[in-house]
Amino acid sequence: MTVYILGAIIAYLVGSINTAFFLSKALKKDIRTGGSGNLGASNATLTLGWKWGIFVALVDILKGAAVVMISRLVFPDYEYLPYIAASCAIAGHIFPFYLKFKGGKGFATLCGCILGYRWWLFLIAAVLIAIITLATDYIVLATLTMLISFPVYVGITNHNFIYPLILAVGSLIILIKHLPNYKRIIKKEEIGIRSSFTKKHRI
Repeated sequence: MTVYILGAIIAYLVGSINTAFFLSKALKKDIRTGGSGNLGASNATLTLGWKWGIFVALVDILKGAAVVMISRLVFPDYEYLPYIAASCAIAGHIFPFYLKFKGGKGFATLCGCILGYRWWLFLIAAVLIAIITLATDYIVLATLTMLISFPVYVGITNHNFIYPLILAVGSLIILIKHLPNYKRIIKKEEIGIRSSFTKKHRI
């Protein structure tokens, strides 16, 4: 039990390292005042440009991958730890304690958790994300696909319903955080990903 508790706390702390926040501080820009106002890779792309957006996404992916991979390889006897670490890292990214629990939306960290779980599954997910995003112009639709399909896949392939239930905690948080995006899509007010290649929405 001690390993699970410590693992959960460490995963949360790693997840709470908000790349977009520290980058915007270094660039002396507050991305919370532009674009969607979110402290994540998507808004970093909209407000700082696609190169910085990719940088933020990569770091956020790596922190999700790190906590899951370390849980799997270093603590193989604790079967639930990778899934607990995944959900806690996502929670840390979305609710960082030092930012009054207002962080990003967790998608890049979720992708990192997939990478830490199975690298080849991450490659398949990346292709699907690219296809869905390019086809619809909305990365949030790719987000919806991943946060549902990953827990389902884990449950089916492992023949264990507890694993996906643990992952579902992180997925549910991401889903709730993205509800405004889905509402804006319905109202045709959501900023498309192609806008990130222009300066229209930047601060």
